[in-house]
Amino acid sequence: MAIDTTTSEQLSVEIRPGVCRPDWSAVTTPAAQQALNGRMAARVGLLDKWSLALDSNEDLVWRTVLVLYAENGRSPRASEIAACSDISVERVRAVLQKLQLHDLLGLEPGTDAIRYAYPFTETQTGHHVALKSYTLNSLCAIDALGVGKMYRSDITVESRCRLSGGRVRVTTGDEGCTLRNVSPAGAVVWYDFAYEGGTAASSCCPSIAFFCSEEQLRRWLDQQTLPRHGVVLSIDEALEVGCAIFGPVLTVPRAVSEEELRASTKSRRALR
Repeated sequence: MAIDTTTSEQLSVEIRPGVCRPDWSAVTTPAAQQALNGRMAARVGLLDKWSLALDSNEDLVWRTVLVLYAENGRSPRASEIAACSDISVERVRAVLQKLQLHDLLGLEPGTDAIRYAYPFTETQTGHHVALKSYTLNSLCAIDALGVGKMYRSDITVESRCRLSGGRVRVTTGDEGCTLRNVSPAGAVVWYDFAYEGGTAASSCCPSIAFFCSEEQLRRWLDQQTLPRHGVVLSIDEALEVGCAIFGPVLTVPRAVSEEELRASTKSRRALR
């Protein structure tokens, strides 16, 4: 994965030939651009992890994990990933360990059981995403909003205001690219920049949350013991950030070998 430094303000990582993350073409608003730029500046360690190249088997396992997550409504087992990717179980287990080093997923300590694979987690976070036949937990508000574009499918997100506990509900249109309905209408997202060099799941994700209104978000920020650094996003702006980050993840470039094409088609059968 090579870092693309075409401009100093729009850093991206090439996750496979011709596919860059984040996808800056999904960003049209200044606030969303500020969120992505701030994210890159604050999480240098994360960008370094993403910039380490994946080989074809590692990339295939990563995509297969995410396809099966949506297909089964839970994290896949190593044996299921092996059966879908035509890679041995032993090799799959080794690859999962490497993907964890890239902070693309997290394993239960001492096992090959997947605890989370962005944007999904087995932990109850309060962020629920209805995708096709299942409702899954997402790691944060932005992860939840990025699911639709990632899977080219409309979704419904249900969460709770971090301050009041009031319900926040978002539905998308155009295969996850636009908003169909937001309730309450004034709901916002706090996009936190916190990153301590470990994982996004344990540092920034717990603080990237929905609020029923900007007023309630401001009250929550005032209550924090230490100052928080981040960006206030409308749901439209938060959707752009989610689409930019997660939209490219399952994208396979057109110019691939026949062998890779067959493997990719098999692993993505759930998306047809």
